[in-house]
Amino acid sequence: MKTTLFVKSILGALLLTMLYMIFNMLLGGTFVFENLIWGILSNFLVAFLLGYYIMSSSLRGIRLGISVFLIYFLIGHFNLLIEAYIFNISSRRETALEIIRGLLISVTFAPFYVYIFRSKIAPEAEVFSKRPLIGWFWRIIVADILYLFVYIIAGFVLTIVYPKLLQFYEGKIPPIDIMINTQLFIRGFIFIGIALLMLRTLNISLVKKAILIGLTFSVLGGVAPLIPPSELMPSYVRLGHGIEVGISNFIYGIVLAMLLRSGIVNEMHLHKDVVATS
Repeated sequence: MKTTLFVKSILGALLLTMLYMIFNMLLGGTFVFENLIWGILSNFLVAFLLGYYIMSSSLRGIRLGISVFLIYFLIGHFNLLIEAYIFNISSRRETALEIIRGLLISVTFAPFYVYIFRSKIAPEAEVFSKRPLIGWFWRIIVADILYLFVYIIAGFVLTIVYPKLLQFYEGKIPPIDIMINTQLFIRGFIFIGIALLMLRTLNISLVKKAILIGLTFSVLGGVAPLIPPSELMPSYVRLGHGIEVGISNFIYGIVLAMLLRSGIVNEMHLHKDVVATS
């Protein structure tokens, strides 16, 4: 499995790099060939995690393709670009073009990458156990507020440890209400939705699920996109944010998986338990 995943991840990285080049040209952008190696490295990390998800998923075919698309586009593109926009890193036009580009790349990449990992045998699915609506309600609310808490703490620690960032963000920090509303009502719920999707469709142990969700949030949601050089962010800003987002998103993903996981049971194991006791 490890060799297969590694080889196919390289193919996925090359495919992603090619798609970035194509859609950059179609949307009037430029591609700096000096950054090609960094781009392939970034895309390899993305392809490796998505490949592991595909190999461990209980979905197959179109549903698996849709799931990969949602994970990659929402975490790897949309969530990042919304954050860049409210912090005045990119203009409205630049943000819209980047979202369109991310959408085109994701919707093209997902089915091709699923095809590379094609398999007719799907692992057994896990299903959500029955739970009163209030049970889901408080878990989702707690998870959303927890994300805001982690986000604020991570940003606060980063400015103390890495005060040089304050120079870059001078005059760019949005009003507090816009920042909080964006994290609570957009980005937080996206993370929760993707975590639920992955928890429900992965057929691996709880610990592996939590780690994979944490790595997906960390790598797709921050580390990988910050690896290639960018005109919008100097290297010291990308380095600081890469460390901050990498750690905070990883921790949040693990805690979120544990919080939401208590509402999921393995259908096969329940069946076995019933047979054993009858």
